[in-house]
Amino acid sequence: MIEGREPAEAIAQAFVAARQAGNAPIDYPGELPGTLDEAYGIQERAIALFGDEVAGWKVGKIPAPLDDTYGSNRLAGPIFADSVVTADEGDVPVMPVFERGFAAGEAEYLLRLGTLPENFDRAWTNAEVAEYVDAVHVGIEVASSPFPGINEHGPAVTVSDFGNNNGLVIGAEIPRGTDFLEWPVALTIDGEVAGEATASTMLDGPFGAVRFLFELAANRQLPLAKGQWISTGAVTGVHPVRVGELVEARFANDYSVKCRIVGIHDA
Repeated sequence: MIEGREPAEAIAQAFVAARQAGNAPIDYPGELPGTLDEAYGIQERAIALFGDEVAGWKVGKIPAPLDDTYGSNRLAGPIFADSVVTADEGDVPVMPVFERGFAAGEAEYLLRLGTLPENFDRAWTNAEVAEYVDAVHVGIEVASSPFPGINEHGPAVTVSDFGNNNGLVIGAEIPRGTDFLEWPVALTIDGEVAGEATASTMLDGPFGAVRFLFELAANRQLPLAKGQWISTGAVTGVHPVRVGELVEARFANDYSVKCRIVGIHDA
């Protein structure tokens, strides 16, 4: 268990230094956090050290039985402004990963926050948080960490390194009021299908991810802000990728977003 400020600060400094230098792989730089509270404490220190603007938040699922162990079925991490790109129809932006660390692509619905409540300290429903979302887009989350084993030691370790996020590709907007929960979603890597599913299989759906963040904001003073993007969870799963591969996320028959995976020093 991590106790006091110094161990958490050292872990945060090591992850930030590795990400900024592009060094990989690294071993976990300290004692593994045993709780989500410890992990978010590390994350908060790392956000301050990293220094980039937080442009959004990724939300990921904590599967059973770990959800009972850690007392939550979701986790969150920051998405920094320098790692966010907008892909118009036909665009194929390059997205960097730690090629000797961990890297994955995920098909996701992206929700943009509009005007927010004055405070979050109340019970929330999915319908209530939906009023504070002003846009819904399709997209790809690029997950990557200089620690190759980030997903092998439980959700607290994942949280401690920015929730394993390293980028966001924003695709086309979906008209508000569209019922997209049953849309077929597929993620392909170099044209081969890596996963297929619908958003209806994702806990209580994309707006449930926003509700989770509102609750986290009440408990931890999470700095949510108007205009931030919420990457609401991997619809088809977490799919490892390698440098050079083309990742495409397809939503129903009308929406597609792509990116090309490159090494962190080749971006």
